[in-house]
Amino acid sequence: MTIKIYAPEVFALADLLRNSSGDAEEIAVGLDGVPRIGEGLQSAVEGFLESHRTAGRALAAELQWLGSAFAAVADSRLQLDRALLKPYGRATVE
Repeated sequence: MTIKIYAPEVFALADLLRNSSGDAEEIAVGLDGVPRIGEGLQSAVEGFLESHRTAGRALAAELQWLGSAFAAVADSRLQLDRALLKPYGRATVE
């Protein structure tokens, strides 16, 4: 299947992904600290919160990476378009 998407739309998606990584980083910040709830469940709660903080940091890193990957794809596409259009005297690419 082919999906036609223009470079500016890919750049916009890349920005959205990178901006969303900041929201994901707030997961870890929001779960900072461990409430004292008693011996019976304390270690389970600590493990639960730590795993979710780790997941938040991982999600933030993945969104940042994915945004960078999308931007690299759009840059590559624009370079290819320029190279293909230059012999025909066209300098404008989409």
